[in-house]
Amino acid sequence: MNRLQAIVLALCIAPASALAQKQEDTGLGLDLSGDAKKPQEETENAAEPPAEEPPPLPATAEAPPAEPLAPAERDVTLDDRVKSVQRKVYLKKGRFELAPAISLSVNDPYYTKVGIALRGAYYLADTLAVAARVSGIQVVSTDDVRIAKRSFHSRIFNSVPQWSAMGDVEWSPLYGKVAFLNDILHFDAYLLGGMGVVNTEMSNTEGRGPSLAADLGIGIRFVARDYLAVNVSLINTSYVDQPLNTTKGATQNLMTINAGISFFFPMKSTGREAE
Repeated sequence: MNRLQAIVLALCIAPASALAQKQEDTGLGLDLSGDAKKPQEETENAAEPPAEEPPPLPATAEAPPAEPLAPAERDVTLDDRVKSVQRKVYLKKGRFELAPAISLSVNDPYYTKVGIALRGAYYLADTLAVAARVSGIQVVSTDDVRIAKRSFHSRIFNSVPQWSAMGDVEWSPLYGKVAFLNDILHFDAYLLGGMGVVNTEMSNTEGRGPSLAADLGIGIRFVARDYLAVNVSLINTSYVDQPLNTTKGATQNLMTINAGISFFFPMKSTGREAE
């Protein structure tokens, strides 16, 4: 039996060996060449230098936190800033104004009225004042009077004012500044209105005294110094008078342009530090 088993085992092994030999001859079977190539690839990869990594970017230097300002420095910084709405530099509240001026009529082609006026005002507020004005007036005939009488034999009935005394209320709604000759001038524009009396030549002749009058005007004041300003105004004074050589009264309008200077007391403006 042992011999028989050995024969059968030999017969089984012989075909398997022949089959394996045949597969090796024909190139069949497992391909173990990959294991042989792997050392070669590792050698080639080892020969190539590794790619250099870019150096890390330097960290951005952060500015140190600003140190808080001291209270005094903070106040100075805020005060140095330009304000969109600035305080007034030229203040008038509680001050007295004394203003001499000269006047010239602009609405009479035949008789020019030239005058000298003195005005005093007290400012209840920066934009509000009460004022009194006294004027002496001289009437001067023009060449048109001689031409009208000689050529056209015309009769001109005119009023001859001599002096006036008026009380006014002034309101200054506008305040600003302008550049002039490399300097900055502050100015304020104002409206005025009031009542008073006008004395005329007929007032003395008739013995009836001065006539009631009312005036209305506009003006502008340019500040040269805290205590000094240049004043220009246009004022119309209306009164009723009986012209010469007539027996009827009529409303007269004396429109004058006035120019002068203003002196302020106290002489220092309390708003100057706002500049």
